[in-house]
Amino acid sequence: MEPLRPALVIAAHGSKSPAWAEVIRDLVRDVGATPGVREVFSTVTAGFLEESTPPLADAVEASLRSGAAEVVVVPLFLTASTHQSEDVPGILGLPGPLPHVRRRLVGEGLRVLPPGLPIRLQSLGDVPDILYRNVLRRLALESRDRSHEAVVLVGYGSSIHHDLWEAMMHEVRLRLLHGAPGAEGFGGVAHAYCGHVVQLSPEPTYKAILHAGQQAGVKRVHVVPLLMAPSELQTGPIAVACQAAFPRLAKMHVQLRYAADAILPDGDLAARIAFRALEAVGVVGPVLSGMGGPTGKATA
Repeated sequence: MEPLRPALVIAAHGSKSPAWAEVIRDLVRDVGATPGVREVFSTVTAGFLEESTPPLADAVEASLRSGAAEVVVVPLFLTASTHQSEDVPGILGLPGPLPHVRRRLVGEGLRVLPPGLPIRLQSLGDVPDILYRNVLRRLALESRDRSHEAVVLVGYGSSIHHDLWEAMMHEVRLRLLHGAPGAEGFGGVAHAYCGHVVQLSPEPTYKAILHAGQQAGVKRVHVVPLLMAPSELQTGPIAVACQAAFPRLAKMHVQLRYAADAILPDGDLAARIAFRALEAVGVVGPVLSGMGGPTGKATA
């Protein structure tokens, strides 16, 4: 008899927009198509915390009912949030979250799995590095001379975890400014927020764009949303900020570039999820370029 195999569930936030959820499902398909994943995992699916279906608890339960020996859950949160620190482990019934967290989740109408199920939670690792590489990929065709270009990062933000967001943004900014070994850094990097914070875009993004454009030697400003998938934020407040800043930059002879894109699609991120999932079950896979040291293990 063939031994039971584990299942892989990618936990994402969810959205009222069907297009948003479809972008996540495209990522899930890319993860499943990564060499080695289908040979190890019986299924690769998504589970959501809000709005989209199936809910995370249902996705994990369905995997176990289908005969999976255990379920590896990889949270797709490139942020600092209560969803990541409390909600995901609380829904999965894992040790760590205090009883009041489980009570809150139930009060919010979320299904909470009982403790003791064969569930393994695996992080993505170095989030600032993921975002740094993502930004470089998205700017690869637009960037001409990094020393004369600036980047404005626009994240969602959090009123509760603002300090953690600031620390993460600071780390991404440093990597963009200094560059990787042998790679040139950008002439300036600024950031703003467009979600759960006191001061929302477009005003903070507008100010960040002008600040970036005023840096010595900068001739082009790239506005890059650090949002998981396309949404009304890209076409609403961020776009408004860009439209307002454009004439001011033009007077300074500084170009503005804004693609209204998102973190996804990202083949490198799909490969990282696959590698971390395989690592969680002890499978030694091929070295994934740029994800670790000589052994190919991802940096936690």
